[in-house]
Amino acid sequence: MNYEDLKLEFFYLRKACFKYRSFSKYIYSKYVVCRGFTKLNKIFEKPINNSDLSMHIFACRRDFKMLMWSLESFYKAIGEVGELYIHNNSNLREKDKKILKKFFPSCHIVETGNFQMEYKDILKKHWLIQKFRAEKRWARFFAKLIDPYFVSPKKYRLIIDSDLLWFRKAVDIDKEINNGCQNSIMMRNNGVCPVYFKNNTRLDDKLASYNSGIVLYKKENLNLDKLGEYLQKLDENMPDNYHFIEQAGYAYCLTNLRGLSKGAYVIGDKAGENTVVRHYTSPRRPLFFIEGVGKLHKMSRVN
Repeated sequence: MNYEDLKLEFFYLRKACFKYRSFSKYIYSKYVVCRGFTKLNKIFEKPINNSDLSMHIFACRRDFKMLMWSLESFYKAIGEVGELYIHNNSNLREKDKKILKKFFPSCHIVETGNFQMEYKDILKKHWLIQKFRAEKRWARFFAKLIDPYFVSPKKYRLIIDSDLLWFRKAVDIDKEINNGCQNSIMMRNNGVCPVYFKNNTRLDDKLASYNSGIVLYKKENLNLDKLGEYLQKLDENMPDNYHFIEQAGYAYCLTNLRGLSKGAYVIGDKAGENTVVRHYTSPRRPLFFIEGVGKLHKMSRVN
């Protein structure tokens, strides 16, 4: 754990203690339950039953514990199973990759650091996309927007975040995949995450209300020309754009876009009886272990 990771973990420990009053539960779930989890000798993936679908998740060493729980719960919730692509944000260790291969033996581990070289000929046709993907300050977020489009040869792409926990069957997602992904799907924020353009305007509030914790689309529904238009308009000097560039980009360039139910696919609310997924975004990250892992651990013992 480097200095920045230690600083962040200290922040989460303080939050678990003083905001959520669950310091011991956080420690137990993250450092006892999770440690036992990685030592399990079983396979979590399910057989592929949809050859037109690819499933994508981005991974880093800091969030490795979350990644494991997220994927394990995802496979229990999803019915339509495609090929799994785990995009390594350059710092997974070899032992991390071995653990991933133990639980998900058929997964593809994609090195995001090699993307520019491997797809340079294709990217030459889209110079603005290539520019943003190459710039260090944007690359971390922009990779999630563009890499699955080029890496996967499949018709349909399902992109999920590693800070999601899945508690019930994802019927809405399975239904859309079965329907040929006529609609593009994203989660919905509780409010607006504004993205600003160069001409003193900003992204339409409806589009700025989408969240990229879950994104499902078929390839022809992601319009690269629209993506180029979006990047041309984007104000690169506006700091507020940094964290929302990829989810706003998805919302701007996906056709036939609709949002998942905020009652079942939640961000801010507590996971309840009807919750399919909860997205534990960065401000609520300690709850991933306090609430989510505890809930899943209890469910697994019951089952």
